Amino acid sequence: MKIDPSLKITPPASSDARPPQTQVNQRAQTDQTDVRLSARASELAQMESQLASIPMVDRARVESIKETIASGQYAINSGNIASGLLDSVKDMLNAAK
Repeated sequence: MKIDPSLKITPPASSDARPPQTQVNQRAQTDQTDVRLSARASELAQMESQLASIPMVDRARVESIKETIASGQYAINSGNIASGLLDSVKDMLNAAK
């Protein structure tokens, strides 16, 4: 896994920036716009909802690895870890130029 030095973390918007719910409802009642999505946009929305239902973590894989570690059978390849860390540092140094 490499560390991405260009990753910018933005804090979540505070609740103070949101207008009160009553103002939003009043605007929605007075300013109505008719919006129609294309068939492609509808397909994309459906795909997004399907992707949202897929868990991001493979629980079976995590449990398998936990069991392997607990039993002392998990083999750590320190050469691969060191190589990955060195590659990450090289990438960061090149990005800083």
